[in-house]
Amino acid sequence: MIGMRTYVTCAGETKIRYHAPPMECTVLTSSKSAGIGNGLTYQAPKGSVTVGSPVLVPLRKKMMEGIVLALNEKRERTFDVKAIKQALSESPLLPSFHIETLRWMAEKYHCSLRQAIRVFLPSLSWKDLLPKEIRTYRLSGAPTSADKQSALRGKKQQQICEYLAGKDPVEASALREATGCSALTIRSLLEREILIEEIVTEEMQPSPPAEITWPTLTDVQKKVSGSIARDDRPSLLFGVTGSGKTEVYAQLIAEAVQDGKSAILLVPEILLTEHCIHRFQSLLSPERICVMHSRLTPSARKAAWRACRAGNVDLVIGSRSALFSPLENLGLVVIDEEHEWTYKNEQTPRYHARETAEALCQFAGAKLILGTATPSLESWDRAKEGSYHLARLPDRYLGQDLPTVRVVDLADVAFGKTYPFSPSLLQAIDERLQKGEQSVLFLNRRGVASALLCFECRRRVVSPDSQLPFTVHRMGGRPRLVDHTTNLTVDAPEECPHCGSASLHEVGAGTVRIEDILNERFPQARILRADKDTLQHPEQMRLLLKKMREQKADILVGTQSVVKGLDLPNVTLAAVLIADIGLSLPHFRAGERIFQLLTQLTGRSGRAKPGEVIIQTFRPNAPEVQFAAEHKTEEYLEDELKLRKHAEYPPSTEMIRLILRGQDSGARAKQLYASASQTSNSTMHVSYAPTLFGGGNVWHVLLRGKNPRSILTHLDLSDATVDIDPIECV
Repeated sequence: MIGMRTYVTCAGETKIRYHAPPMECTVLTSSKSAGIGNGLTYQAPKGSVTVGSPVLVPLRKKMMEGIVLALNEKRERTFDVKAIKQALSESPLLPSFHIETLRWMAEKYHCSLRQAIRVFLPSLSWKDLLPKEIRTYRLSGAPTSADKQSALRGKKQQQICEYLAGKDPVEASALREATGCSALTIRSLLEREILIEEIVTEEMQPSPPAEITWPTLTDVQKKVSGSIARDDRPSLLFGVTGSGKTEVYAQLIAEAVQDGKSAILLVPEILLTEHCIHRFQSLLSPERICVMHSRLTPSARKAAWRACRAGNVDLVIGSRSALFSPLENLGLVVIDEEHEWTYKNEQTPRYHARETAEALCQFAGAKLILGTATPSLESWDRAKEGSYHLARLPDRYLGQDLPTVRVVDLADVAFGKTYPFSPSLLQAIDERLQKGEQSVLFLNRRGVASALLCFECRRRVVSPDSQLPFTVHRMGGRPRLVDHTTNLTVDAPEECPHCGSASLHEVGAGTVRIEDILNERFPQARILRADKDTLQHPEQMRLLLKKMREQKADILVGTQSVVKGLDLPNVTLAAVLIADIGLSLPHFRAGERIFQLLTQLTGRSGRAKPGEVIIQTFRPNAPEVQFAAEHKTEEYLEDELKLRKHAEYPPSTEMIRLILRGQDSGARAKQLYASASQTSNSTMHVSYAPTLFGGGNVWHVLLRGKNPRSILTHLDLSDATVDIDPIECV
């Protein structure tokens, strides 16, 4: 649809005259210069721009795009302040609460405003996000024959006038195609006012309002959704796996839309967006639901962004970047599986979606809901001390029992060629196949084998980039070694790089090896594999889940994507093949992560009929395994919280990581450590070490205490990356 807002131009240039007194404003330009990353001061007539307005400003003899961040009263200065050249749109590019969140992010995560704005505007050219402008041309009047002959110069100009005679305004592209004229010819006619140029703004066709199909809730779900709606604080929805948290989300989203508001639903992985869409398309009109994530093509992301900005979207579903969708009337933000570490961005700005959503909702006057069966220690601590509202769903939907759990001690298993399958697990899989039921198997390793081991020197082949063992893959029928932390891929060597022996063997197991064992043991089984090698796009995840729901597959083997939020009614067996992977990492969150994975895995089984879970481990007495096997989530959280407080780790303290890269990173880390130690007080813990993933060229300095931010201003951080509240610290 074409709007009626029009600018008339007679000399190839739009001229807007303002008579209001000038004011000053802070403009963040698109320039990449580090020295002006927090904005510059410009003059503008009062009323010509507002906070969030896209503008064109002069900068170092060039014209640059910019966005207005603040309006200021004009002050007396000893230097001249340049004026804004042009407002690029009558409407703000971003809602005002996004500008407030932008400022909050820059301060919270110790980055510049320009670094922070990257997540808000999905285009290198901000003008590309504005409604498209269409140039049209028409004759200015009806001159006499003599006037016309004297004014026109050349055959092309005459052709243009003859073509436009008696016509409504014609688009520039159509005019050039019909007459073969050049831009120079058109400009000449504009300068002599024979033609008039009109710039017409293309506006999106508004989609019809959403039709709401209300979800059916149990009495418990109605009570919980009501308590959440009545409480102004962020709400932690703590419900066991299969308790119906999604139905509560649906109810609150529907209420927001009915009130004329919009909502955002975040999921921990891009692949899970397709799983969510089919569940919410029955709630709202599909054309009013938008998917937003970083794997969309640039044109698709811009189209989705424009649809949100135009008010044509009621619900945005996506990964953490969807949080910044420009919904003017935001009323609700839901973060599903809020405990997931993927909500932390590992590039600048290094924001966490949970913290940022809390600030965004505060500025927008919106409600925040954090849903999970395994709360993060941070959210649990806030709920216990009262800054979060705690809502519980203690039982499964419609009273379905939680699955029974068996713990298999792998130290007692005599493995043959079927490692890491225990006989009891193989028997359980066989029983499901005979009953026509489905199984989900989780292994936190891709590839054919977890490592290439020399039987002579007993050393594994490691990556020179990360100093971690390579994973073995099959590519084109031959073994290849892949470093999954750096993506380095090399041919498998014929001799050990340490001792020169040819006695190299593939050890351990990856998802490909697991699939091979299952195909050999159960040739009749229909097996699906879900890992980063097989799932490159959300559409592939949707097709995989469709096969499972339609019972066109018997066994699903995968990495972490198979334990997160999947609702597959015919799955009655879920198993973790080696629960110990990751448990011994030198990381204070290692145990919490393993507990969350095991508990989430139990939620995949027995959602519609009685189910079973098998946990295979070399450490059956580990508290993470024991608590998960007994479905004691709250008890685990309380115990872990006590340990964290005793050891003075988050959430009882704050943590900042300073990351240094390069050949001299070790020396610089030592210098920063010394400076931080001198500046800090007795309650601050300072340490430094190389990271596990940097191959010796990446070091970090950890600051841990009640207020580590206070010493940042005293440190030289010119070559350091500042990571506030880091998830990784090894």
